[in-house]
Amino acid sequence: MHSKAQIKNPKNNGSRIKTLVVDDSPLMCKVVSEILDEDGGFEVIGQALNGQEALRMLDSMPCDLCTLDVHMPGMNGLTVLKHIMIRYPTPTLMVSAFTADGSKITFDALRYGAVDFFHKPSRDNGKSMSEQGDLLRKKAKDAAKVQLDAVQYLRLRNPSRQPVKASRKKKTDSMVIIHGATGSYASLLNLMPIMEKIPASPMIVSVSVDQEHLKAFVKYLQSYIPYDMNCAAGTQEIRPGSIYFMSKDQAGTFDYKKGKLVLETAPRPDLNDKEGGIDLLLFSAAEHFGRKALAIFLSGENNQGVAGAEELLRSNGSVMVQRLETCLRPELPEAVLEHKKAGSATLLELAKKASSWS
Repeated sequence: MHSKAQIKNPKNNGSRIKTLVVDDSPLMCKVVSEILDEDGGFEVIGQALNGQEALRMLDSMPCDLCTLDVHMPGMNGLTVLKHIMIRYPTPTLMVSAFTADGSKITFDALRYGAVDFFHKPSRDNGKSMSEQGDLLRKKAKDAAKVQLDAVQYLRLRNPSRQPVKASRKKKTDSMVIIHGATGSYASLLNLMPIMEKIPASPMIVSVSVDQEHLKAFVKYLQSYIPYDMNCAAGTQEIRPGSIYFMSKDQAGTFDYKKGKLVLETAPRPDLNDKEGGIDLLLFSAAEHFGRKALAIFLSGENNQGVAGAEELLRSNGSVMVQRLETCLRPELPEAVLEHKKAGSATLLELAKKASSWS
């Protein structure tokens, strides 16, 4: 179930990005504000030292972006985030010492509607303050571009039943492959828990993150999905109704051994920026499944997967892409759409299409 925006998008149409900075530390409010002020594209319209103050300010002056701390006295950041998404839907960037790739708090924040996360600027995290400032401004600009229909508080429930296991007797003759990079955590949290019944096809989910972080995400996601979920490793049998995750460090190919379909994974070859492990996986899917293969491209910032999508379309497979305005980074789905066969690709409405895969 989704709580969606009921107000018009307050986008600034090319003017400066009106930003509210929320942190219980006056010093950190000052640091974040000064970092944003270094770029003429931002206008910090206010600083709030607690959640109640932040909500009062949003009530009187809607903004284009909110930066939000997690641990604050009284109403903590995650509770504030829920209120923002329900009452004043606003693209929100979590800026906290407790948000990092692979942490439960980060996944909770994304589920509650945050667009992205950033570790609080510090002289102790291995990067110069200049580098951290550049990255914060980049993340803030990307977050502010996301449209309000992508800003949602996802009310997910823990499955009350035991994980559903598909029959092992059914022959596997189709495949769904999902690929995303930056921003795809939020897309997957939006997409996968709404699948209404067990997928008829196996599903491979390729996410351009480290294996360690991917394992943490799979563990988190398993709380909301009653299907078999695995992190791909080595050679393993692929069964209908199961979901297999691959990290950026892996490349995969399909094969048949003793009449059974297997996924063989190995360290990703060192290719170029425009072709990676996901391309090899899609080449293999095109070869083995042809028109019964579906590739779905989510938010991401590079072109990896475009060559594989071309091969899949050439084999009469299907390609879908996340709507660009709902992506944190739309470069990847945009590159797929711009391909010469983009007429064969369709746009994916995250909250509407998942049930059609079954």
